[in-house]
Amino acid sequence: MLRAKQIFDFGINRVRNIDSLFLHLTNQLGFNPTDVSDLLRSEIVYSLSSFDRLVHDLVKAGMIDSFTGIRTTTNAYKNFSITLKQFDAINSASIPPAEFVFEQTITSSHKHLSFQDPEKVVEALSLIWHENHKWQKIATEMGMNQNDLKTELKNIVIRRNQIVHEGDFDLFTGDIQPIFQSDTRQSVDFINSLGNTIYNLVK
Repeated sequence: MLRAKQIFDFGINRVRNIDSLFLHLTNQLGFNPTDVSDLLRSEIVYSLSSFDRLVHDLVKAGMIDSFTGIRTTTNAYKNFSITLKQFDAINSASIPPAEFVFEQTITSSHKHLSFQDPEKVVEALSLIWHENHKWQKIATEMGMNQNDLKTELKNIVIRRNQIVHEGDFDLFTGDIQPIFQSDTRQSVDFINSLGNTIYNLVK
Protein backbone atom coordinates (compact mmCIF):
# COMPACT_ATOMS: atom_id res chain seq x y z
CA MET A 1 0.00 0.00 0.00
CA LEU A 2 2.98 2.29 0.42
CA ARG A 3 3.24 2.59 -3.37
CA ALA A 4 -0.35 3.89 -3.48
CA LYS A 5 0.52 6.54 -0.90
CA GLN A 6 3.65 7.56 -2.80
CA ILE A 7 1.66 8.04 -6.01
CA PHE A 8 -0.92 10.11 -4.11
CA ASP A 9 1.79 12.28 -2.55
CA PHE A 10 3.34 12.83 -5.96
CA GLY A 11 -0.03 13.88 -7.37
CA ILE A 12 -0.66 16.34 -4.54
CA ASN A 13 2.85 17.74 -4.97
CA ARG A 14 2.08 18.41 -8.64
CA VAL A 15 -0.97 20.36 -7.52
CA ARG A 16 1.14 22.36 -5.04
CA ASN A 17 3.48 23.25 -7.89
CA ILE A 18 0.56 24.54 -9.95
CA ASP A 19 -0.50 26.68 -7.00
CA SER A 20 3.03 28.06 -6.67
CA LEU A 21 2.96 28.93 -10.37
CA PHE A 22 -0.35 30.76 -9.95
CA LEU A 23 1.03 32.79 -7.04
CA HIS A 24 4.22 33.60 -8.96
CA LEU A 25 2.29 34.76 -12.00
CA THR A 26 -0.07 36.94 -10.01
CA ASN A 27 2.15 38.21 -7.19
CA GLN A 28 5.52 38.54 -8.90
CA LEU A 29 4.67 38.99 -12.58
CA GLY A 30 1.47 40.98 -12.19
CA PHE A 31 -0.93 38.75 -14.10
CA ASN A 32 -4.62 39.35 -13.53
CA PRO A 33 -5.80 36.40 -11.34
CA THR A 34 -8.85 35.94 -13.54
CA ASP A 35 -6.69 35.47 -16.64
CA VAL A 36 -4.82 32.54 -15.07
CA SER A 37 -7.66 31.17 -12.95
CA ASP A 38 -7.76 27.95 -14.94
CA LEU A 39 -4.65 26.97 -13.01
CA LEU A 40 -6.80 26.96 -9.88
CA ARG A 41 -9.46 24.90 -11.62
CA SER A 42 -6.85 22.36 -12.61
CA GLU A 43 -5.86 22.07 -8.94
CA ILE A 44 -9.39 20.97 -8.06
CA VAL A 45 -9.46 18.44 -10.88
CA TYR A 46 -6.00 16.99 -10.26
CA SER A 47 -6.29 16.76 -6.49
CA LEU A 48 -9.57 14.87 -6.73
CA SER A 49 -8.13 12.65 -9.45
CA SER A 50 -5.22 11.83 -7.14
CA PHE A 51 -7.66 10.94 -4.38
CA ASP A 52 -9.68 8.75 -6.74
CA ARG A 53 -6.49 6.97 -7.81
CA LEU A 54 -5.48 6.50 -4.16
CA VAL A 55 -8.74 4.73 -3.31
CA HIS A 56 -8.42 2.54 -6.41
CA ASP A 57 -4.84 1.61 -5.53
CA LEU A 58 -5.49 0.99 -1.83
CA VAL A 59 -8.46 -1.24 -2.58
CA LYS A 60 -6.54 -3.22 -5.19
CA ALA A 61 -3.56 -3.70 -2.88
CA GLY A 62 -5.80 -4.67 0.02
CA MET A 63 -7.76 -7.15 -2.05
CA ILE A 64 -4.55 -8.80 -3.27
CA ASP A 65 -3.41 -9.06 0.35
CA SER A 66 -6.72 -10.74 1.18
CA PHE A 67 -6.32 -13.06 -1.79
CA THR A 68 -2.85 -14.13 -0.61
CA GLY A 69 -3.93 -14.49 3.02
CA ILE A 70 -2.08 -11.47 4.40
CA ARG A 71 -5.28 -9.54 5.22
CA THR A 72 -8.51 -10.90 6.66
CA THR A 73 -11.36 -10.87 4.16
CA THR A 74 -14.44 -8.66 4.46
CA ASN A 75 -17.99 -9.60 3.51
CA ALA A 76 -17.79 -7.27 0.52
CA TYR A 77 -14.59 -8.98 -0.60
CA LYS A 78 -16.26 -12.39 -0.31
CA ASN A 79 -19.11 -11.12 -2.49
CA PHE A 80 -16.86 -9.56 -5.13
CA SER A 81 -18.18 -10.68 -8.51
CA ILE A 82 -16.03 -12.34 -11.13
CA THR A 83 -16.96 -14.23 -14.27
CA LEU A 84 -16.43 -17.95 -14.69
CA LYS A 85 -13.80 -17.14 -17.32
CA GLN A 86 -11.94 -14.98 -14.78
CA PHE A 87 -12.29 -17.68 -12.13
CA ASP A 88 -10.81 -20.28 -14.45
CA ALA A 89 -7.93 -17.95 -15.36
CA ILE A 90 -7.15 -17.31 -11.69
CA ASN A 91 -7.57 -20.94 -10.68
CA SER A 92 -5.32 -22.29 -13.42
CA ALA A 93 -2.66 -19.57 -13.28
CA SER A 94 0.96 -20.50 -12.72
CA ILE A 95 2.95 -18.06 -14.86
CA PRO A 96 2.03 -15.30 -14.24
CA PRO A 97 0.98 -16.23 -10.67
CA ALA A 98 -2.64 -16.28 -9.57
CA GLU A 99 -2.41 -13.02 -7.61
CA PHE A 100 -1.27 -11.20 -10.76
CA VAL A 101 -4.25 -12.56 -12.69
CA PHE A 102 -6.51 -11.56 -9.78
CA GLU A 103 -5.04 -8.05 -9.87
CA GLN A 104 -5.93 -7.80 -13.55
CA THR A 105 -9.46 -8.93 -12.68
CA ILE A 106 -9.81 -6.16 -10.08
CA THR A 107 -8.48 -3.57 -12.51
CA SER A 108 -10.92 -4.69 -15.18
CA SER A 109 -13.82 -4.57 -12.74
CA HIS A 110 -13.00 -1.15 -11.29
CA LYS A 111 -11.50 0.74 -14.22
CA HIS A 112 -14.82 2.35 -15.19
CA LEU A 113 -15.69 3.33 -11.60
CA SER A 114 -15.06 6.67 -9.91
CA PHE A 115 -14.30 6.67 -6.18
CA GLN A 116 -15.00 10.31 -5.29
CA ASP A 117 -18.55 10.50 -3.97
CA PRO A 118 -18.68 9.60 -0.25
CA GLU A 119 -20.97 6.61 -0.77
CA LYS A 120 -18.81 5.24 -3.58
CA VAL A 121 -15.69 5.66 -1.44
CA VAL A 122 -17.25 3.68 1.42
CA GLU A 123 -18.46 1.02 -1.00
CA ALA A 124 -14.92 0.58 -2.30
CA LEU A 125 -13.29 0.58 1.13
CA SER A 126 -15.71 -2.12 2.28
CA LEU A 127 -13.76 -4.52 0.09
CA ILE A 128 -10.74 -4.22 2.41
CA TRP A 129 -11.82 -2.52 5.66
CA HIS A 130 -13.95 -4.11 8.38
CA GLU A 131 -14.92 -0.82 10.06
CA ASN A 132 -18.74 -0.51 10.20
CA HIS A 133 -18.83 3.27 10.66
CA LYS A 134 -16.22 4.31 8.16
CA TRP A 135 -17.04 7.99 7.74
CA GLN A 136 -17.43 8.44 11.47
CA LYS A 137 -14.01 6.88 12.01
CA ILE A 138 -12.43 9.02 9.30
CA ALA A 139 -14.12 12.18 10.62
CA THR A 140 -12.93 11.49 14.16
CA GLU A 141 -9.36 11.08 12.97
CA MET A 142 -9.62 14.38 11.08
CA GLY A 143 -11.24 16.21 14.00
CA MET A 144 -14.40 16.88 12.02
CA ASN A 145 -18.11 16.20 12.16
CA GLN A 146 -19.05 13.28 9.91
CA ASN A 147 -21.76 15.20 8.05
CA ASP A 148 -19.52 18.22 7.56
CA LEU A 149 -16.76 16.01 6.18
CA LYS A 150 -19.03 14.28 3.68
CA THR A 151 -20.60 17.59 2.65
CA GLU A 152 -17.20 19.16 2.01
CA LEU A 153 -16.15 16.22 -0.16
CA LYS A 154 -19.44 16.33 -2.06
CA ASN A 155 -19.04 20.07 -2.69
CA ILE A 156 -15.54 19.58 -4.09
CA VAL A 157 -16.84 16.79 -6.35
CA ILE A 158 -19.66 19.06 -7.54
CA ARG A 159 -17.20 21.83 -8.39
CA ARG A 160 -14.91 19.36 -10.12
CA ASN A 161 -17.82 18.16 -12.25
CA GLN A 162 -18.77 21.76 -13.10
CA ILE A 163 -15.22 22.37 -14.28
CA VAL A 164 -14.85 19.14 -16.24
CA HIS A 165 -18.34 18.81 -17.71
CA GLU A 166 -19.58 22.41 -17.94
CA GLY A 167 -16.41 24.43 -18.44
CA ASP A 168 -17.18 25.99 -15.04
CA PHE A 169 -19.84 28.20 -16.62
CA ASP A 170 -22.89 29.20 -14.62
CA LEU A 171 -25.75 27.47 -16.46
CA PHE A 172 -28.16 30.32 -15.66
CA THR A 173 -26.08 33.41 -16.39
CA GLY A 174 -23.64 31.96 -18.90
CA ASP A 175 -20.75 33.56 -17.02
CA ILE A 176 -17.73 31.61 -15.88
CA GLN A 177 -17.84 31.04 -12.16
CA PRO A 178 -15.28 32.86 -10.01
CA ILE A 179 -12.62 30.85 -8.25
CA PHE A 180 -10.23 32.03 -5.55
CA GLN A 181 -6.80 30.80 -4.57
CA SER A 182 -7.64 30.65 -0.86
CA ASP A 183 -10.68 28.45 -1.49
CA THR A 184 -8.74 26.20 -3.86
CA ARG A 185 -5.92 25.74 -1.38
CA GLN A 186 -8.46 24.84 1.32
CA SER A 187 -9.96 22.20 -0.97
CA VAL A 188 -6.56 20.73 -1.83
CA ASP A 189 -5.54 20.68 1.83
CA PHE A 190 -8.78 18.87 2.65
CA ILE A 191 -8.26 16.25 -0.07
CA ASN A 192 -4.69 15.74 1.05
CA SER A 193 -5.73 15.28 4.68
CA LEU A 194 -8.58 12.94 3.72
CA GLY A 195 -6.32 10.77 1.56
CA ASN A 196 -3.66 10.51 4.25
CA THR A 197 -6.25 9.69 6.92
CA ILE A 198 -7.78 6.89 4.87
CA TYR A 199 -4.36 5.48 4.08
CA ASN A 200 -3.36 5.44 7.77
CA LEU A 201 -6.60 3.71 8.72
CA VAL A 202 -6.55 0.92 6.14
CA LYS A 203 -2.83 0.23 5.59
